[in-house]
This record gives sequence, C-alpha cells and structure tokens, in this order.
Amino acid sequence: MAERVAPPFSFYVLSATMTTDQERSITLLWNASSGWTDSEVKRESVRSILSSHGATVNVVDVKEGMDIGATVEGLVASGTPVIVAAGGDGTVNAVASALLNRPTALGIIPTGTLNHLARDLNVPIDEEKAAVALSSASTASIDAATVNGRVFVNNSVLGFFPHYRGVREKLERCCFGTSRPGRFLAVVVGLAVSLWRLPRLTVTYTVEGRKRSLRTPFVLVGNNEHRMQGFALGERSVLDSGLLWVYVMRPHTRWQLLRRVLGVLLGRTPRESLFEVVSAPHFTIESRRRYLGVGIDGEVAKLRTPLRNQSLPGALRVLAPNANNTLS
Repeated sequence: MAERVAPPFSFYVLSATMTTDQERSITLLWNASSGWTDSEVKRESVRSILSSHGATVNVVDVKEGMDIGATVEGLVASGTPVIVAAGGDGTVNAVASALLNRPTALGIIPTGTLNHLARDLNVPIDEEKAAVALSSASTASIDAATVNGRVFVNNSVLGFFPHYRGVREKLERCCFGTSRPGRFLAVVVGLAVSLWRLPRLTVTYTVEGRKRSLRTPFVLVGNNEHRMQGFALGERSVLDSGLLWVYVMRPHTRWQLLRRVLGVLLGRTPRESLFEVVSAPHFTIESRRRYLGVGIDGEVAKLRTPLRNQSLPGALRVLAPNANNTLS
C-alpha cells in the first residue's frame, strides 16, 4: 500500500493559506487524572518544550464532566492546526473522535497506563521526550473505525474486559477507593476475580456474507492487525491497511485457557490455537442479548446489538515520529 505521509511537520510553516498566528498555534489538552504520577510539573515542562520550538501553546485542562468532543469542535472551528492530547487512551479517543476527516492534526503526549496509539506511532512513553519528538514529527493519515457509530482508534472488546472493568469499579467503590494505591489493588483483585469467574457469551459474526457462531469469553475487534502472540500483545505495525481484524477466543476450560495463554505469551503456541482470526473492512457481530458491554479504547459502553463494525480508512491526521516505520 502506498505510504500516506506528508512532508515533515513544522510549527513554523504548516500552510501558505494560514495566518502567522495559526501556523504557530498548538492547543495542549491536558488530562491530569490520567496515569499514576503527579502531572502539574510535567505539564509545565511539556508546555515549555513545545513553546521552545516557536509555537504559541494554549493549555486547556480537562475537568471532570467536561465534554472533550465539544471542546475540540470549538478548537477546530477556530482554526487551530494541531491539538496535542495529553492523557490516556480514553482522552485520545475523545479527541480523535472529533477530528475525523478534519484538517487539524492530533499529537499525543502519553500520560495514561497503556497508551496504545502513542506506542504504535513511535511516540516515546515519557512526557518530555514525547514533546521533543512531536516537534519534528511528520503528519500522516491513519485509519479509524466505528462500532454502531462509536469511534475507536485501537480496538473494541467484548466479554472479559468489560466484565473486568465492572468488577474493578465495584471494588473501588466498596473497598479500595480511588487513590493510586487503591486503584492498583482494585486492578489486581479485579483481574483475579474476572479470570476465576470467566464470562461467557454466544456471538454470531458475519464477514462477507458468511456467518459463524461461537460461545466465547473474549472478542477483540482491532483497527488494523494486532499482535496477539508474545509479550507485546496489542501492538500494531501497520495503521493504514483499511481492514479490521477480529479475534474470537475459542472455547476452553479454565485450565486449558491458562495453558494456551501462557503458550501464546511465550511464543510457543500460535495465536490460531487460542483465537479464530478473520479480517475485513466491515463486519457484524450478533448476540442473543439486546445490549452488550463493549470496551471502546478502554472505556466501557452499553451498545445495542447487532454490533456493526466499520473501518474508516485514512480518516485521522496524526503527528507521527518515524512515520515510515509506522505506515505500510
């Protein structure tokens, strides 16, 4: 596939049609609640680094209850050429959802726990290093995807993950609280409980007119192919294939599943022994349940079935360090 990479991004010259103020304007959208560390000092350091490259940096703090999408819409309407999202996968999703098919480019300062898209774009997982990398990054067009109209840039997940999130949030409310140590304990205990009480759901998925039904604890719909073997689970080497990849876990007993998962992690077992794997630009997942919990880039939503998944090729402009190593 032909590479979709623009010339190197510059805070000084973005387009001859833009005003000087627009050319040097960046909005830094900072979510202080993401991740595990105090972020106030980091925010000022990132702002300073971006400013040192000639940009006027407008910092917008994400507050509880804030409508990020509406905020981004307003920024796009004002003509800002770059919005840098500092936060986790949920924050990045909210910003990206409002930037589809827009000229404004998305930059990422990863301050969350997993930082999937940042890693796939070769953005350093360090706030200051990420800011330096963005100053010399290239603009690239990558795919997004939707499930029943909800945008995801990484994946949407059924079964285990939404179940685990419900258990973890219940533990935070009733037992451990939302302090950083409390959240960590809730994660550990929530994973153990969810693995022991593994959820099961029957899904029927349709690809290119063919139907397949399976009782499974886990379904992952990936925006482009995800690595599903070895310890770098979920990584993507290509972000612009225009394809969705679905991984449906095969039926196993609890102990069979444990052995297979360990085998896949250690690279001794092929992913096909654990998953049924198909790819297509769009497909539908049906269930006997009227609604299903769906993990969308790490945030859980209740969506009505059937779940219609669609790839959106090249719909999102991003800043990508070493873009040649990221796109096909």
